[in-house]
Order: sequence, then C-alpha cells, then structure tokens
Amino acid sequence: MVKKLLIVLFSLVLTLSSFGTDHFVSADMPEPVVSVENQIIKDGYYTDLNDQVDKLKTLDEGTIIVRFQYTGSSIMSLFSLSNNLVPDGHFHLYISPSAIGSENRYQKAGETKTNVHVSAPVNLKENAVHTLAMVMDKEEGYKYFLDGELIKQDKQSPRKFLSNIHSPNSSQLGRTERAAGNQYPFSGNIDFAKIYNEPLSNEVLTAVTGETKAKSLENTLPDSVTEPFPVFYPGFMDSNNYRIPALLQSQKGTLIAGIDRRVEHGGDSPNNIDAVIRRSFDQGLTWEEDGIVINDYPDQASNIDLSFLQDQTNGRIFSLVDGFPHGAGLMGGFGNNAYKGTGFKSVDGQQYLYLKDENNNEYTIRENGVVYDEQGNPTSYSVDEDRNLYVDGDKIDNYFSQTSPLKPYKTSYLELYYSDDEGETWEGPIDLNDEVKEEWMIFLGTGPGNGIQLTEGRNAGRLVFPVYFLNEYNRQASAVIYSDDNGKTWNRGESPNEGRVVDGEIINERYFTGYSEEITESQVVEMPNGQLKLFMRNHSGFAQIATSFDGGETWDSEVVTEEALTAPYSQMSAIRYEGQVDGKEAIIFSSASDSSSRVDGTVKVGLIEEDGTHENGETKYSFDWKYSQLVKEGHYGYSSLTNLQNGEIGLFYEGTANTVMDYMKFNLDFMKWERYKPAPKPAVKSLNLEAKKPVPYRPGESIQVEVEFDDFVILMGEQEITGTIDGKEIPLTLVESIDDSHFVFEGIVPDLKPKAYTAKFEFDDNLSIYNVYGELFEGSPDFTEKVIIRADK
Repeated sequence: MVKKLLIVLFSLVLTLSSFGTDHFVSADMPEPVVSVENQIIKDGYYTDLNDQVDKLKTLDEGTIIVRFQYTGSSIMSLFSLSNNLVPDGHFHLYISPSAIGSENRYQKAGETKTNVHVSAPVNLKENAVHTLAMVMDKEEGYKYFLDGELIKQDKQSPRKFLSNIHSPNSSQLGRTERAAGNQYPFSGNIDFAKIYNEPLSNEVLTAVTGETKAKSLENTLPDSVTEPFPVFYPGFMDSNNYRIPALLQSQKGTLIAGIDRRVEHGGDSPNNIDAVIRRSFDQGLTWEEDGIVINDYPDQASNIDLSFLQDQTNGRIFSLVDGFPHGAGLMGGFGNNAYKGTGFKSVDGQQYLYLKDENNNEYTIRENGVVYDEQGNPTSYSVDEDRNLYVDGDKIDNYFSQTSPLKPYKTSYLELYYSDDEGETWEGPIDLNDEVKEEWMIFLGTGPGNGIQLTEGRNAGRLVFPVYFLNEYNRQASAVIYSDDNGKTWNRGESPNEGRVVDGEIINERYFTGYSEEITESQVVEMPNGQLKLFMRNHSGFAQIATSFDGGETWDSEVVTEEALTAPYSQMSAIRYEGQVDGKEAIIFSSASDSSSRVDGTVKVGLIEEDGTHENGETKYSFDWKYSQLVKEGHYGYSSLTNLQNGEIGLFYEGTANTVMDYMKFNLDFMKWERYKPAPKPAVKSLNLEAKKPVPYRPGESIQVEVEFDDFVILMGEQEITGTIDGKEIPLTLVESIDDSHFVFEGIVPDLKPKAYTAKFEFDDNLSIYNVYGELFEGSPDFTEKVIIRADK
C-alpha cells in the first residue's frame, strides 16, 4: 500500500463551513493569512512555518484559531513567531493542563524588554479535542475562546500582536524557537491552525470553537453532597485575594474555616496578610455574615498559613501561624527578605525576643513586656501581647510595623493563638521560636491545615502540629512540634530527613543538599496503635509518607513514596476518618491529582491495613486506596479536610488560584459514586459511494466515497480510504469535509476489464480518528459495493 505523509499548507477562501459549521456559511469571511492542517507533533517534531514569517510579522491585530489534542503536563506552545537569536523576543499562544494564554515578549538591543502576558485558568482534558481562539483587537483588546465559551477578555493590557516581535525569523507550530531556555514543546495533534489579519466576531468564534464542546458524561450527583459554597471571595472582608484554607469542626459542632486574607495582592509574604476565619453552626449549610480577624498586623507585616487543632480535654482551640514583621517573607528567594535566626537571644539562661533601633542598639523584651537595653536596664519602652509598642504607657506603634522605632530581627516567627469561645475571640500571639526554632533556620512554619491530638499509646493526649523548615543549604524539611502539657510548652521533633536512608546513604536534616530529598508542607495522621503517619509535599509527583513510633519525636529511616497518591508539588490534606469504611479504619486524603499541575482536585479513601511488622516489632501499616472521587475540575490548590457529624466530611479548598475559596460537604455515598459514564467511541453512521445505485465507471475516472460518523471527529495522519477492486488497490484521499462528522474521499478507477465487480473499502492503517472525548475509532467498516466497469473510450 502506498503511504505518504500529508502535511498540507494552504491558503484558500475560507467560509465557516470549512470548520464544519455549514449552517454558518458566509461569503464575507476573510482568507486566513496562514492555514495548516493535520499535524502530528511529538518526539521533538514541530511544524516549520518559516516561509510565512513575512506575512505574519506585519500583523498588529488579528485572530488565531487552533484545534488540538495534547499529552503532557507543562506549558506548551501551539503557535509561535520569534527572533531565535535572542531569549525573549517571541510571541506564542500556549496551553497547559490548567491554563491558556499568550506571551508577547519584546527584546531589542539597547531597549527595555517587555512582556505582555495574558492568561486564563482552564481545565484541559488530556487527549480530548479542544478548540482555542485568540483575538487581539486594537479597539477592544484581547479575547480568548475555548470550546464555545468566551473565557477571558482583557482591555487593560498593552495591545500588541505579531508586529511587536523585533526582527522575527522563525515561526512554528508546537514549539517556540529561542536563543536560550525552554522552547515550550508541544506533544499531540493539531487538527488545524488558522491565522487571520483581522479580529473575527464573537459569534463566529463561539460557533467555531463550540464544535468541540463535549456533552457531559456525568451521572446525577448523590443528594448527600452539597454544592461548593464560596466561604471567602473577592470583596468579602475588604480583600480581593485569599489563600491557604484550614478547616476544623469543634467538639461542640462549630465549623471554623480559616484563611489568609491577602489584602494588597495574592502573593506570599512580604505582603499585607491577615489571619481570619468564618464560622458555620450547621456543618456549612450557612455561614456567619461577617468574618472574624484572628490577627491583623500593620503595613506589610503578615500572618500566613493557618493550622488548627483542638485540645479535646478542655475544648481550647489552637491556631498556629507564621508571622513576619514588615518587609519579611520568603518571596524573592530564600535569605533575601528573611534571615537565619530565631529573633531571640539568651540572657542569664533565659530566651528573650530582641529589638534594634536605627543606630543598631539592641533591646530585649523581658517579663511583663518590659523592654531592657543592652546594659540590662529597663527602659521607658514596653510591649503587649499583640506586639504593640508603648513609651511610658502610651501606645506609639507596633514593633512589627514599618515605622516602629524598635524593630525585630527580620526572620520568620512561629506564632500560637488560642480561643476558648469557639473561635469568637482569640488570644495571642505566643512566640514559639525560642522553644522550637534553631538559629540555623531562615524559616520554620506551619503545615498548614490541621494538627491532631493523640488518643492511643504512651503519648495519648499529646498535641501535634506539622511544621517544616529551611536547613543550612535552604533545603526544606518536614517535622512536627508537640506539647504534652496542653499547649503550655512545645518541642520540635526531628525531621524524617534526620537519619533517612537515601540510595544507601544516611542524610541529616540540617545539612542535606539534595533537591529530590526535600519534604515540605505536611499533615499528620494517627494510626490505630498511636503510630503517626506524616503525609508530605515533595518533588516526586506522589505523596510521600513518613512513620513515627514515638509521637513525632523521631521518624523511621524509610520514607515511602505512595504511588497510589498522585500529587503535584503542593500542600495536601489527610485526616483519620471518624468511623469505618467497609468495616475498616480509614484515611481520607485530598490533593490535586496531576503529578505536576495543581488541577483536578481528588479525594481518596485509604483503608488501613496491617502489613507485617517493622524491624523494631511495631505494626507496619499500609493503605488500600479503594475509593477515589473527583471533587473539582481545573485549578485545585491547597485543601483542608475535617470530620463532621454522622460520618460526613467537610472539605475547604482553593478552587481558584487566590480569589474564591470553596467549601463542600460529602459522605461515603459520594466517595463510592460512579461519577461518569464511559466515553463513547466514534462509530461510522454510513459509508457509501457517492452514487446511490450502481453506475458504470471507466478506468481513469474519479470515484468518491462519503463517510459519515455518528458525531464530531477529527482525522489525523494518512487521510485516506483504500478501495480494493479485483485485487487492485485504489487510494482515496480526503477531498472535502462537509461538516465535522461527514467526509468525502476521492480516488481514480484503475485499468480493469469491463464487467461488474465487488469493491471493498477500508480506512488506511495510518489514519487515526478521534471524537471530541479523545476516544479512538477502532477497526474498519466492513463496506462493499457493486461497481460496474465499462471499456475505456
């Protein structure tokens, strides 16, 4: 069989019927400047459009439409125009599993580099067929359409298109050619890419991109599940940005949702970030109208990353949080805005927080908040529990502020707050750095999410909070802090990286240097015998789990990579279920379910199994992750789980990057729910010769076959049907797409003796046919037809 590679580069008069929407035919549609079809891009292959650069480089507005399937997890260029002699002189329209967007980077020697970057969060299903359109209109700005919806409109960003690229010399599908750095390689299929020199209308682009809007396959949601409720959202509590959820249901049934109120922008510290909560008294069906502020420091001093824990013996609710004085934080690089140290110094065997004035004179905060000078004399300064600064009893500032005459050391401070009235009011902060932070740490911070109180074994009653820190080489390591006196005093346990065996070598928490050994934000769960499991963020693409036999003081030398728990580099939540699942104790786990992107939030149930013993004779536990349920498509960041009443579970999660924070309630029926029907596979509805009855053909004449599928499909690869008449093969090539499910193939009748034959037709072996769900057509239609051959004239 003759095979050939179809790479079609063409310019033709375009109507909307060429997209498969024949009911939108318009004679006024413009020609595309560039149109490319049927590109299979993988294994380093890309489509070179360098001969189109001169057409493209003059466009100061226009439209780009691309229909594609992708595989992968990173940022991938669909189309690019670039100057390949510089690192930042390019335009590209890109996708990732969780975003679409475009970058327009201007670079010219002697001039300031610029980048107009516009993006939108999305949920792109791997292997499914999607259609993306981008418009840059000099009057209306940017518009982005995906699968029938206008998903982004931007009238604020500078209006730049392809003409903004200085001296472009490269254009490609599937890659951005640059002098250095990532070229954003694409992997998958591009059904077509079309570029126009003018903005197309919203109606046209909604129709064109809407051809790949898939019908939902979701079954009816169980009644026990509540729809996501936006507990925090832009405008609430005078902020447009929120992050880092923490959720706790108290003994009395009060549901407390904690969050970072990020006032100026959505980034981490340094930033104006406050610790706030909102409460519900009916398991999240309704919420208090107003939120409650745990703490609000002035200026860009911050509280970030809440974690909750309740002491079951007295009902006290603790909140652990990271505190930073004005200008301090980890954004901008470790060691740039925060420095190694505790912020405390030892005086006569006691640890005191110290402050400095503008002349670098040192002061210490002693008992009752009295401030002493370097000579050990009390001064007129004093402070209160809220870090307010006083002179002779008059409040003048807060020593975490930008303007305070006395300032603390610029590092992280681990702070403890507590409430004895169900979160209505809070006491604190109580500094824990002097008890649990080392001088060699830049940072020691919370899990965040939740801590636990142990109920079994010799450490029953212990309060345990997950933390993590930066070591001598700015590598991150998980640990816990714990209290055996109801929160009066605290200790830090060793990290699982202390004594951990990695590739036969033993590493040390303070000095390890390996990127792959980093373990960071974590959540802790108690096993039936009091053993602890620490579920840790890391770089492997899966959750990693450490085991402690002594309540978090030390950890087993083996850290397990739990490959049943796919997870990106992001915080995750894990709790012990208060009840049984299928007659067994269980863990509930929440995380994004992609190995590298924060997308597709998933909750899993792990049955606790006894799996032999450790070398020390302790029971070895493993998990049977029996049930898994998608809770949020698209972006899914940090999350926090809590047990509710009657076996139900509360979930508070980042459904957006830093704006809306949602809560939902579910139970085991939801976990066992079959969410989706199986995706249908493409099927041939009809395959016929163009004529409905036998007609005579002469050798050398054309013969056409019409194929209609049951729904939308794309044809990738060798777009041919092979006919066989009397042992002779007839290649029939695609010549017309009547619509997105109906196609015409044409070939030439071979030299045959005049008589009646039975012709057989089948798809080419190298033709791949996909429906909108990304399902592949399998097999070939069993199609035969009577064909009469007459003698050649």
